[in-house]
Amino acid sequence: MELKKVWMSPETEKKSHYGYRTVGGIVGIVFLMTALLFAGTFLSLSLGLPQQSFSMILVLLATALGIILAVKLGRRGMQDAMIFFLTENDRLWVMDTRGLSYHGRGFWGFALGAMETQAFLRTQGRQPFLPNGAEEILRVLNIKENSSHYAVRCQLRHPGKRMIRHTYFLVKGIQDEEMLLQEFERRKTWENTLEPTENRNPLCILLSGLVFAACVTMCVLSHPIVNKMSGDIYFPCMGASVATFCLLLYFIIRQRRGE
Repeated sequence: MELKKVWMSPETEKKSHYGYRTVGGIVGIVFLMTALLFAGTFLSLSLGLPQQSFSMILVLLATALGIILAVKLGRRGMQDAMIFFLTENDRLWVMDTRGLSYHGRGFWGFALGAMETQAFLRTQGRQPFLPNGAEEILRVLNIKENSSHYAVRCQLRHPGKRMIRHTYFLVKGIQDEEMLLQEFERRKTWENTLEPTENRNPLCILLSGLVFAACVTMCVLSHPIVNKMSGDIYFPCMGASVATFCLLLYFIIRQRRGE
C-alpha cells in the first residue's frame, strides 16, 4: 500500500537511539538509586543519625526518584516507538514497535528486544513502509488530552482480522501533530453501530475513595498508640486500606486513559 503520510518522532526520522536510551536509562536509574542508598547509609552512620527512621526516609526518597525517572524514560520510549501510517486510500494504521520482538523474560531478553526495535525504527526512518504487524484504526471512540500526551481509545482491526479496542498514547511534540489529531477527529464522527457506554469512573473513584478513607481512619483509630478502637481490627483494616487504594488507583488510571 502506498503511504500518504507517516507520523513518527523526530528522533526516529534522524537516527533512532531507542535501544541505547532505553537500556542505558534503566541501568542508569538502578545505579543512581543504589548509589543514593549507599551514600545515604554511609552519611547516616557517619553522623550518628537514627537508623530506623532515616533508612525509611532514604528508601522512600530513592523509590520516588526511581519512579519519576522511570515515568520520564517510559514516556520518551513511547514517543519514539509509536508510528502512525496514512495510506493513499485514507486508511489509518498504527504500530507500537515496543512489542515487535520477544526474547523471553529478564533484563537480557528485554535488552535484545530493545535493540531489535531500534534497528526496525532506523529502517523506518530511512524509508518508511507499512509493516505486517500494523493495526488499522477503524474508529476513534474517545480522545482525552492530558498535560503531556493524548489518550486515544480506538476500535482496531488486528492483522488477523480480529476486532479489538485499545488505548494508544500520543505524546505531544510529534511533527504535524495537528494533522494526525484531525485524522482522529474524522474517525470519531463516523457512524458507530455500538451503543456508547456510560462513564462510571467518577462514581467508582468517589466510592472507592470514601471506602479507602474509612479504612484508613479505622486503621489509625485502632492503632495501639491511639487505642480508640479495638486493636483486633488494626491489621484487617490495614489490608483493606491497601486493597481499596489499589482499586482507587485503578479507576483513576482508567479515567486518565479515557477508558
